[in-house]
Amino acid sequence: INAEYGGGGDPSSMSAFSKSDNYKRFRSWVALNRVSVDATSDRAWKYFDYGPKDAIPLVMIPGATGTAEIFYPQFLSLCPKGLRIISVQWPPYMAHDKWLQGFDRFLDVLKITKVHLFGTSLGGYLAQCYVQYRPARVVSLVLCNSFSDTQYFVDKAPCVGMFQWMPEFVLKRLLLANFPTVQLEKDVANSVDFMVEQLETMPQQELASRMTLNCTLGPLKPSKIEFPDEKITILDSFDEVAIPERLRDEVYKFYPKAKQAQLKTGGNFPYLSRPDEVNMHLMVHLRRHGYILDDLAEKQDDLSSSEDSGSDNKGT
Repeated sequence: INAEYGGGGDPSSMSAFSKSDNYKRFRSWVALNRVSVDATSDRAWKYFDYGPKDAIPLVMIPGATGTAEIFYPQFLSLCPKGLRIISVQWPPYMAHDKWLQGFDRFLDVLKITKVHLFGTSLGGYLAQCYVQYRPARVVSLVLCNSFSDTQYFVDKAPCVGMFQWMPEFVLKRLLLANFPTVQLEKDVANSVDFMVEQLETMPQQELASRMTLNCTLGPLKPSKIEFPDEKITILDSFDEVAIPERLRDEVYKFYPKAKQAQLKTGGNFPYLSRPDEVNMHLMVHLRRHGYILDDLAEKQDDLSSSEDSGSDNKGT
């Protein structure tokens, strides 16, 4: 396992969140690790891991455009309260079963036997697939602006088999087409800028993998998942998001007894634009499923600063 710490960059070209003190603090304190889960491959999982090593971790899985860094506000707020968070960025997999096997090995390598899962967009779909694949390993599940069926994306991407051959700039253009172009409230706009910035760091093979997994029929059959709805929380933004409303409505129908946590606004990336609300819902969810969090823990000097969540910078 290799680890590295972040820093640097040209401030003039950085997003507001990247220039924030909190993001800088996160990157200086939490190492980006790399670990290979396949002895015959040099492909490595990238991940951040912070918090008590004896605790059951909350593993956070990004969507098609996200890196492991996008959940930094959750690290800053929740880890000082006693939560262990692991955010992941997977190597290129072109099939859902390969991703599931890779994620399973990743947890094995880290010697993790039980997990709470948080998945957003494609990450939420993959998290559901993993619950179906290894239900006994998952303690609870949070789905954020996600979906439970890839058919809609399959129908919109007849050239899915070509993604792995397309140039990097073409793949990025296709992904950016899903980002909002209208004027947005400042924190939502800043979250989009940060995600665009993160997207620019992803190599062609990773982009092709994300798009292929998003636009290929997957193995998920929610009606056959041996996992109680009561262990699931569905966290959605109610304003304009990329995932069509009917796809998000399907998630509620598939898990009718799941807890619902709804945000009036927040856009596609509420964990960045509305971190306080998202973190509150995560705390409620985790407590419901046995996590003991210390509300009195104040370690602002270690990780987070109450006066800066990245939103004090000027928006775009």
